[in-house]
Amino acid sequence: MNLGRFIARNVLRNKRRTGLTVLSIGFSLFLLIALTTFLDTLFNPPVAEESALRLAVRRSTSLADQMPISYLDKLKEVPHVVSAIPVQWFNGIYKEPKNFFANLAVDPSGMWDMFPELQVSEEAKRRFAAERTAAIAGEALMKRFGWKVGDRVTLLGSIFPVDLEFTIVGAYNYEVDESSFYFRYDYMNEALGSPNQVGAFWLKADRAESVPGILERVDSMFRNTAAETKTETEKAFILGFIAMLGNVRVMMGSIALVVVFTMLLVAASTMAMAVRERLREVAILKAMGYPRLTILALVVGEAVFIGLLGFVLGVSFAVGLHYTDVYTLTKGFIPSFTPSWLVLSMALLTGVGIGFLSGLFPGLQASNMPITEAMRRLE
Repeated sequence: MNLGRFIARNVLRNKRRTGLTVLSIGFSLFLLIALTTFLDTLFNPPVAEESALRLAVRRSTSLADQMPISYLDKLKEVPHVVSAIPVQWFNGIYKEPKNFFANLAVDPSGMWDMFPELQVSEEAKRRFAAERTAAIAGEALMKRFGWKVGDRVTLLGSIFPVDLEFTIVGAYNYEVDESSFYFRYDYMNEALGSPNQVGAFWLKADRAESVPGILERVDSMFRNTAAETKTETEKAFILGFIAMLGNVRVMMGSIALVVVFTMLLVAASTMAMAVRERLREVAILKAMGYPRLTILALVVGEAVFIGLLGFVLGVSFAVGLHYTDVYTLTKGFIPSFTPSWLVLSMALLTGVGIGFLSGLFPGLQASNMPITEAMRRLE
């Protein structure tokens, strides 16, 4: 007897039940791939080459607390710092809260030297530096709302008690993120009554070897002041910002674990029903002299085969999502959906594991059941 053909025939014996089981496993593995990929994107964001030279300075107490703008002049004098600009998260609302996008107040004089990866026309840079209410938005953001250069846009204040009106003077291109909105810090500061406060400063080091010294120098400079600072790399700053959303890793991990465990129970129930329907065949195989290990291999092999089919289906769903516009669907929060080989390998092991565990216990029960007991149960 060819065991492979026997397993394939058993899988196809009840096509509806097998199909529903494969669909359930495939969807659960797709959710696992999607959640893991989104987590990987959040906690390992794509960054530009010059990000290794950029540092963020914020209040040591919280990202929400502010610092005096007068810190800027002192930061520019720190050795090996070639550029420093203020950056303020405004969190303005465009028409209604669901239209979320990052909107930040920046210094027009040093913005493009600090972030050279943002490709902007020279005309847009000139107007941004000359016009008080000028703003520059990402290409994807422009397409999302149907904006064009020259349009006037109003952002309603949510954190700050002021609504700001802007004129879009240009758009930027950047393969990683095109969903942000930049405007002038001095315009926002004046609209608020000139409190001369800012949420963060961005610094640029002359070379990567200077970064550790700058981190230590800046924080020691403002130690024991009314607004002590915490200086960190760009990646650490982004991860700290994400941490404000809550423990996303635990939440998504818990969801994935519950989904996989539920699918394991479904697959185990399916295999238990399949084995109960084949007790006569089990008794005949034992009477013909087939060993327990062979019977166990038949049951476990069938379950693993179903798990592999579920994996193929789950990867097919993931490939489909890869070719959809995830950037637009997530409002720019997730730039793209590209599962890594590590994630796909984990999904493969999970699919095989679901199959193996769901077939192991029914297989052990069938292989250890005496012939007389199998015949008695049939009666």
